[in-house]
Amino acid sequence: MTHPTKRSLSSLLLSVSLTLLAAAAHADVTEAEAIEAQLGSALASADFAAKNCPNLGINDDKVQELLKRIKKTAADLRAGEDYDEQRTVVQQLEKQQGRAMICMVLPSAHGGYARGVIQKK
Repeated sequence: MTHPTKRSLSSLLLSVSLTLLAAAAHADVTEAEAIEAQLGSALASADFAAKNCPNLGINDDKVQELLKRIKKTAADLRAGEDYDEQRTVVQQLEKQQGRAMICMVLPSAHGGYARGVIQKK
């Protein structure tokens, strides 16, 4: 098994971060809108992790707390644009970088309100 280089890890983190920043680029978003966008994106990554990354877990308490704050369900967010965009990004990055690389960076890929949704076991 080959180990990823620091350069490829940095490149992957940059790609994921830029995608997440683009989703949050709106200047006048409310706190609820920010939570919804960040959590929707993190749920796409979490769903990937649940299927493909046995070394990662999902902090369900954190997810439920954020859902309660925005008065939405996980199904609502999974039907949204933020989820769909992140799912597409993760799929593309998996093709380019490989599943192991994605599993390695997902715990640190989401910040803001969604920080800690995906955790190492």
